[in-house]
Amino acid sequence: MYFGILLATRVFFIFISFTMFLPIMVLMPQKLSICFTLGRIFIIGSFFVLKGPQNQFTGMTSKEKLPFTMGFLGSMVSTLYV
Repeated sequence: MYFGILLATRVFFIFISFTMFLPIMVLMPQKLSICFTLGRIFIIGSFFVLKGPQNQFTGMTSKEKLPFTMGFLGSMVSTLYV
């Protein structure tokens, strides 16, 4: 149930970022980046709920997936920074 709620919230934020703020990105780029980053945070949260926090965290920090996790988190931080 919580997975569906978080996933629906993610879809909402991504939809809002592309429909409302993409056309006016030149004027207000921070609103697009905030909505898009919130959508990405909610998708990660939905998988934490689906798989369990411990399993998801150990999967994300495994030796094979750690570079991708760090790249993803780095891109989220840099999106908010810019």
